[in-house]
Amino acid sequence: MLTCLMGILSRPANLLAFFWPANAVLLGIFLRLPQLNNTGGWLGAFSGYILADLITGNSLVLTLFLTVSNIITVSVSLFFIYLTRLNYRNYNKGFTFLYLFSICALAGCFASALFAVNTIPYAPNTFMSPDRKWIDFGMWWTGEIINCITILPLILAFPARAEFHHFFTKDLPKISFVHLLPLFAIIISVIFTHIFFGPGALLYPLAAMIWAALTYRLFSLTIVNSIVCLVTYHSLTSFYLSESSDAYFSTAISVRIGLCMLGLAPLVLAIISSNRQELYQRVLYMANHDSLTQAMNRHSFFEQGEKLIKNSKSQPLTAIMMDIDHFKKMNDQYGHHTGDLVLQNFADQVRTCLRSEDLFARIGGEEFIILLSCTEEYQAHQIAERIRQVIESTPVHQQGKPDIYITVSIGVAKQNPDDPVLQHLVNTADQALYQAKSQGRNQVMIASFH
Repeated sequence: MLTCLMGILSRPANLLAFFWPANAVLLGIFLRLPQLNNTGGWLGAFSGYILADLITGNSLVLTLFLTVSNIITVSVSLFFIYLTRLNYRNYNKGFTFLYLFSICALAGCFASALFAVNTIPYAPNTFMSPDRKWIDFGMWWTGEIINCITILPLILAFPARAEFHHFFTKDLPKISFVHLLPLFAIIISVIFTHIFFGPGALLYPLAAMIWAALTYRLFSLTIVNSIVCLVTYHSLTSFYLSESSDAYFSTAISVRIGLCMLGLAPLVLAIISSNRQELYQRVLYMANHDSLTQAMNRHSFFEQGEKLIKNSKSQPLTAIMMDIDHFKKMNDQYGHHTGDLVLQNFADQVRTCLRSEDLFARIGGEEFIILLSCTEEYQAHQIAERIRQVIESTPVHQQGKPDIYITVSIGVAKQNPDDPVLQHLVNTADQALYQAKSQGRNQVMIASFH
């Protein structure tokens, strides 16, 4: 009802509404909260449409025709979304958003406009004329498409509570002046649309919007995109209405189509950029981590470890080398599938004993290493002993088979301040591990420099 009132109040005299967010909002709500897409939800929406029109003075017949037209936009769009089994929840993956937009534009918005121009002009006290049916059809259709472009992405991309908390606690403090430059460019370009009128004003914000699409996250871009489209739309509509109604009708459809392109291009570019960045991060993660245990691989460990040593200065570094006891025998007895299960379970249990900044890697078949920063020798021994106890007391569950209990031998070494070479620290921890294995396994051995 509130969004309908917004549209009604934006309606120029004897013309269609300048901005009608209700249909896109209702569609977005039903997509985002499918539990509301039921009889009660539709009746509530229908009542909201009806009440908004009646309290602003429309006749009952006209109100019914308008409401049915608006409901058609949403219902037809939903029908084809479900018919094509479009995975709209992944609107930000691949071409899903373009498919979603195409369904709304070519199905829901088109059907709505078609019904409207064949009913509303014949209702009492109507503001549409049978003499300009095709103009009104184009106005209704393009207006609905603009509403979809400006409102629907905003609702679909609206972050959950946890994402909001993450943004304000972690991302917001990182925002710099350079990060705000695309926003400043957009503001300047939008101001130009109010100073230098004409059809070319549509292109003023384009370059700045592309810059923003490559800089900001999708939800932030949807906010900026909606504001830019609506402000530009208002500026051009006001200009042509001030000239004459003929000037308005002769240019409004082309202006709206141009605005659709202006709004669509940054969104598509932002999704493509986000997908490429996500793919890059995934490939980078796979290149730096062991695919079985998700621990760092040997190359990544030494690369990150060298940086840690270089930046540690006088802070102590400690290495913990670990080897699962009798792993090869276990692999031969139970098979490689069970061996993989043991390795995965081992890595998961070790991670529960570590801090987020600790480096944890698999550097051999059953050999793992941890590099601890700002940790004294006795603290590293406590961590190693805790890992040993956790591994010893935590069974590896097999489906339909008895649980397996494993143990681990551990060697601990503290960095020699006079020898800042990571490989030497690893070798020292490896020697301590060898001592732990030779003295009976399932124990922690320390080998440090003094």
